[in-house]
Amino acid sequence: MPKRRLIVISLPSIATILLIFIFFFTIRLRSPLSNSAITVHEMPQHSRTNFSLLIGILTRADYYDRRHFLRLIYGIQSSPIAKIDIKFVFCKLTKPEQKILIALEIIRFHDIIILNCSENMNNGKTYTYFSSLPRILSKKYDYVMKADDDVYLRLAPLASSLLPLPRSDLYYGFVIPCPSMNPFVHYMSGMGFVLSWDLVEWIEVSEIPANDTFGPEDKQVGKWLDKGKKANNRFSNKPAMYDYPGTNGRCSHELIPETIAVHRLKKWEHWSHVLKFFNVTRQVEESNFYNL
Repeated sequence: MPKRRLIVISLPSIATILLIFIFFFTIRLRSPLSNSAITVHEMPQHSRTNFSLLIGILTRADYYDRRHFLRLIYGIQSSPIAKIDIKFVFCKLTKPEQKILIALEIIRFHDIIILNCSENMNNGKTYTYFSSLPRILSKKYDYVMKADDDVYLRLAPLASSLLPLPRSDLYYGFVIPCPSMNPFVHYMSGMGFVLSWDLVEWIEVSEIPANDTFGPEDKQVGKWLDKGKKANNRFSNKPAMYDYPGTNGRCSHELIPETIAVHRLKKWEHWSHVLKFFNVTRQVEESNFYNL
């Protein structure tokens, strides 16, 4: 009889304990602090972004078809570890039709930068590009890249290669001369090179680049950084960056799976070969609308 009373007495105690446990567990779930228990795989993708990168593709206003093609190329790529923005960069418009057609591109794509310069390759366009960015951009990027419009960049491998590198005083690319593996001798190829944001800000205010803008644009950038004793963190990503096979001697080699950039894609058959090698169209699903 005493034993039975003990059980009856303990039942409300157990119920009370359960209610208290449920109450505090509910508070834990609703509390903002509980977010710290979420795993990285459960977090939104933007919360896992580790750095930002602006890629400026230097091109010409009249190259409409090339821009539309490159929008396809880069529109189907992304990286879970980087926020990557791509802009097409050229100098002042010179033809009436450009103002109409490019205005349509701006309305539709928001990916155009028109610099205050006369169109050129080696007479200051790259300087104008870098020096203008701190003034015209509404935000800072960790890295800024200058790229040619005949290069294929694979954004995910590019981001992965930048992830472990310093966020300041960085100069990254494909070092010239071609056989060299020393990123300090001499400069990064214009196919595509990356500067950290602090170097972009330095280019904006320093007299060194401002007084030396004429000459091969990629070589000039290397010269500026050497004169200013800048870019102590340099990284040449060979063999992952290279010229298309057979187009440029020792700067060229066969396509490899580890590729980050392939340069000198001057013909449609070059692009087709590269895109097929990397199986870029694997995302196409079967449909009654087409038969590929």
